Amino acid sequence: MKKPSVMGRCLCGPTSYALSPPYDRIEVCHCIQCRRANGGEFHMVVPVTEQQVGWKSQNRISEYESSSGKFRAFCAGCGAPVYSRRTRRLGQLRLRAGLMPDLPRPSELKQQFGAYPLPWIEPLARTVARPEDEAI
Repeated sequence: MKKPSVMGRCLCGPTSYALSPPYDRIEVCHCIQCRRANGGEFHMVVPVTEQQVGWKSQNRISEYESSSGKFRAFCAGCGAPVYSRRTRRLGQLRLRAGLMPDLPRPSELKQQFGAYPLPWIEPLARTVARPEDEAI
């Protein structure tokens, strides 16, 4: 059975897409540059080809060249990170996993810069989750 497309969108809505399979791999990065760009302890991406992404709307996307040849794209309306790309890897995108609420569990989960996480991140997985109505 063929997997369905997964929908993704930014916080304010105008940047949206449908991701076609395969989307079986997720990468988690702990490097300081990704943490700064994402605003969190790590970020999660789904590596895909440009052909897999069916943009519904992308007119609010802006790109920032964070280092030579690496571009980080975000929604100009809400600031949500959307993808990153490198000029030396034509046709490849790294979509931000947080924009796809129905993304299924991956068959492959890869960590990058795993020696650099903050010391409290591993114990975080064992904490009690709050109900949605108590969210911060």
